[in-house]
Amino acid sequence: MTELRRLEVGAVATAAAVLVALAVLPHEPVQWGWVVIFCLIVALAENSSVLLPTATSVSPSFMAVMACIAILDGNGHELLLSSAVVGAASGVYIEHLRARRFGLVIDNAAQFSLASVASAAVFEMVSGRDGVEGLMVAVLATGAFALVNVGLVLPNVALRHGQPLRSVWRDMRLALPNYLAFGLLGLFVGLLCVRVGSVAVVLLAVPMGIGRWTFSSFLRTREAHEATIRLFIRLIEAKDPYTAGHTERVSTYALYVGEELELSPERLDHLRHSALMHDVGKLAVPTSLLNKPGRLTSAEYEIVRRHNEAGLDILSRVDFMKGMAVTASDRHSHYDTGVRSRVSGQLVLEAQIVAVADAFDAMTSTRSYRRALDQDVAFAELRDNAGTQFNPQCVEALIAAVERRGERYGRGYEPEAHPFAVTPPEVGVGSAGLGNLADEDRAPADVHAANGERR
Repeated sequence: MTELRRLEVGAVATAAAVLVALAVLPHEPVQWGWVVIFCLIVALAENSSVLLPTATSVSPSFMAVMACIAILDGNGHELLLSSAVVGAASGVYIEHLRARRFGLVIDNAAQFSLASVASAAVFEMVSGRDGVEGLMVAVLATGAFALVNVGLVLPNVALRHGQPLRSVWRDMRLALPNYLAFGLLGLFVGLLCVRVGSVAVVLLAVPMGIGRWTFSSFLRTREAHEATIRLFIRLIEAKDPYTAGHTERVSTYALYVGEELELSPERLDHLRHSALMHDVGKLAVPTSLLNKPGRLTSAEYEIVRRHNEAGLDILSRVDFMKGMAVTASDRHSHYDTGVRSRVSGQLVLEAQIVAVADAFDAMTSTRSYRRALDQDVAFAELRDNAGTQFNPQCVEALIAAVERRGERYGRGYEPEAHPFAVTPPEVGVGSAGLGNLADEDRAPADVHAANGERR
């Protein structure tokens, strides 16, 4: 049995056991009218949920669960049983039913049912308070739901779609503030129903609609930003296919380092975007120079060297990219001589991460002027220059991440061979784009990148 299957079976078995136990224990008659109403609301909310990039979804259905809990508060096992049934209604997702994905329907129903019971149990234990204490009760009940729901959904989605937990968490964390907002609104509507009757249920439509619209708007903005970055990458690819592949790899290595250093999800997102955009200035460099197999003249070298300034100019003209300028810039990437000024230490660290990732890919991939080097050679060069050109912490983090994954890069392990008009020569690390790794006795025109400049 796979790990995913064990997780699913465990959730379903636990939910079934809870339902059976609640059903057989003595309890007041279930108010099925309320249960049916909220089951319909939950199912409707789930079928209008917002899908996140990692295949998780966000819906305001939790609001209906909390309203149901507020209405049935004080009824002991009846409350828990009703909450379990209402929570299970979240599994009624039309698209899954049409596709006959009944296992997924049952799994989702079990997860939401368990989270609903946890929330109801906490609310029942500490309810009956007013004012600030009443607010704390709502926060605790909301937290119980979020803890159980995220704890079950996070590993399930990661295993089902083969994604790292951090990637799934980066998306799910966006919905966490909604738990508190939806929980409080749901309780408020539930209390209104107790006072004025079932007609107050229609009030759920307003906050549920607003909640869905707000989150959808946020995701549309985020998707627009991602689309803009992808557009720049496609432009780079059209100009120089090698550079596009290079930026993707640098982004991957940068995330390896960021995860190893335990950066927050927000910083990992910023780091990924900055790494993807670090070579955008090459749009201003003639293709003939980017792919020139021989030596650059002094004049050509100056043109290539200025691509970093061009990149900063491009990034500074796009509002949401302005924050990437520091990380994508060479100005702050050099460990012992980088410009500090009033730049945030966090941004400087991210710039140093990109520098290490960029240098590693420069050495382990074939370029027009040099064949790929062996991975061990690249690691040795990074370590030799740690403390001067490179941040030692970033160097060791990259090496640890690659070795732990059992991955190999460099000569003999390149995923695809880029076609060059002239077969690249086998030379040392001096032309790997690593600045002071270049041979000191060579003239500037002999090296393809100096002083930390990238080509």
